[in-house]
Amino acid sequence: MATVPGSGAVILPVFNKQTLGVDSVIVKNGGSGYSSTLPPILVVKHCGQPIRDAILRPIIDDGKIVSVRVVDPGEGYDPLRVNFTPILPNPDSEVPDEAEAQVVLKSDGTVDYIKVLRGGDKQFYEVDTEVVGGEGSGAVVKSVPKTVTGLSILNKGSGYEEPPFLSITGGGGRGARGVADIDPAGIVSPNFTISDPGQFYLQAPYILLVGGGGLGARARATISQGSIDQIILENPGKGYTSSPKVVFARNVKLKRISRNRQAFNSEKFNFSGISRNVGRADTQIFVSSTDGFPGSGVLLLGKELLRYTGKDSNRFTGLTRGINLRYDQRVILDNTQDDPVSGISGYVFNIGDTIVRVVENASNKIAIVYDWDPTTKELFIVFQVDELAFIDAGLPGEKSNVVFDAGIADSTGTFDLPHVVIDKEDSIIYKLTVPVSFELDKAFEDDDELDGDGNGLPDLINTGTDYEDQINLDGGIASTLYGIEETEGGQNTTLFEVGDTIKDSSVPFKTSTVSDASNLNEGLDHKVQLTVKLDNRNPSNNNGITFIPGETVTGNSSQVQATVVSWDPTNLILVLKDVVAFDTGNPTIGSLHKFSDTGTVVDVRILSRGNNFATAPNVVFQTNGVISAVATSVLLADQVDNVVISNGGYGYETPPTVSFTGGGGTGVVAQAILGGEKLIGQNGASWRILNISYDTQFRNDVN
Repeated sequence: MATVPGSGAVILPVFNKQTLGVDSVIVKNGGSGYSSTLPPILVVKHCGQPIRDAILRPIIDDGKIVSVRVVDPGEGYDPLRVNFTPILPNPDSEVPDEAEAQVVLKSDGTVDYIKVLRGGDKQFYEVDTEVVGGEGSGAVVKSVPKTVTGLSILNKGSGYEEPPFLSITGGGGRGARGVADIDPAGIVSPNFTISDPGQFYLQAPYILLVGGGGLGARARATISQGSIDQIILENPGKGYTSSPKVVFARNVKLKRISRNRQAFNSEKFNFSGISRNVGRADTQIFVSSTDGFPGSGVLLLGKELLRYTGKDSNRFTGLTRGINLRYDQRVILDNTQDDPVSGISGYVFNIGDTIVRVVENASNKIAIVYDWDPTTKELFIVFQVDELAFIDAGLPGEKSNVVFDAGIADSTGTFDLPHVVIDKEDSIIYKLTVPVSFELDKAFEDDDELDGDGNGLPDLINTGTDYEDQINLDGGIASTLYGIEETEGGQNTTLFEVGDTIKDSSVPFKTSTVSDASNLNEGLDHKVQLTVKLDNRNPSNNNGITFIPGETVTGNSSQVQATVVSWDPTNLILVLKDVVAFDTGNPTIGSLHKFSDTGTVVDVRILSRGNNFATAPNVVFQTNGVISAVATSVLLADQVDNVVISNGGYGYETPPTVSFTGGGGTGVVAQAILGGEKLIGQNGASWRILNISYDTQFRNDVN
């Protein structure tokens, strides 16, 4: 018989309580010298005769038993254990939570002590306890259920004329009653009478002496074996004119629990609206306001996540587009198969299908359908990028990693250069000297590819060197987002272009034509629509002429333009689209991208007319707006009667200060009032903006 190697392992089975089978195995000592090819046989001993033996398989690593797999738990073992059986006073009594204990033996097999692993809860009653199993006998134990051990008076109080009623509640018990004696001085006597000590108290109830006209009385209770033992007066108090009630209550700690409310599920987001259409390649977006947004972060616009790196008052800059988009290219197909009623395309594309081009090219990668929207005719495509050159650098711990050989000093001649330098006007070559120097009107030659047109990367010249005819690994141009790949200068040759024809999944197939195609690292197009509420509160705010859908409207202060979508003359709602910015020609101001809804001077209120003016004074507005307002004053006799605004200005956040200069007089005081600019239609309509809502909303997000 072969001898099984290994020794010293100590393992303990853990049994389940339902079938008394082996639930798991604890490895206390893995031993040494064990073999995984000739493992030891594990047998559960000293647990009686089971109905079915457990099958245990040791897991051995480096000669040690590291764990034991329970292949079959077996059934009917009789392990050494402690059984707790609470004695319920009646069938309706509350059943305590189960307690658990572990028997610790001495070396001679007798019980050393019992370790309580779980005391259980609500152990109010006497408990029968028995040590069973383990092929032993004779152990006798008695469990002590959790009991209240004392009741003390925290404050004796004072002013009682008759013994107070003693109400005892809390502490997990019930039934205790008692009264307190009152001294002639009106204080609580230490001679409490306990008429009923109660039972099942887990802890001392808290004593409250309520009423009686006095204050300060405190007492505490002690209990033994679940019943009130005595009441100890701590402070008799004073000023009691009648007997206070003595209430025994539980001294609890309150814990606030969050309920399942929608308020706890919500998150705080900042919302704003875009003020101009966003093209799929735009790296900045213009919005109604950036207030509340951090200096950099992520925005959710429609279905697209955009990461931005900077902002100003009405613009986010440095955008990385479509960071949540999981496709490679988005194309729009033609409308020749559209349903004439619904406008839904009749082309069929199934997710996961391979897209077949009518004219294939050897350099085309396999294109897979990611998604298809027949309503918008958007086809989303994923490319199966194959034939890539991957370089395996090995594992971190390996010493045989792939290295790149830069050669030795004599691999090339002394004056051999890797690139040919040519003359090229307005080009520059930087030289890695200290400090950095450069060559003006010089460039590296690039004419070896595409019949002399080059591929955008300098030609590598290794003729006559040790590296002649070796493979050149072209990493491509960074903006292409592709790695080392068989493409021209890193430019991807897989993308669909306008005019490409592809077959759909219909039987027989239909041929579709790409009418629009996006490039790499582009997002989605987002169209702006503004809902403008117009102002008729003052007759001077409009001329009553209606707007016509399709016409262009212009802000009289901002010169921003948009196209009318619809006009509701009843509710004075004007819907606009295709906002066109206005270039101010001032490099300090730049372009204006949104209509003015609150930042234009719409009126000047004369608070004091002044006097002694020979001519109308000049009106000067404080320059805290992007464009300053312009107005002229009108005299009545020698006083300023009103102010006529020719340009309300743009971008005021607070009303500007108004001052008057010249004209020979003094004492004019006026106040500027801000509001929206007027929209002027091609048909002659002129209405002042009351407010604007931006229908295309976005919010901040995380990524």
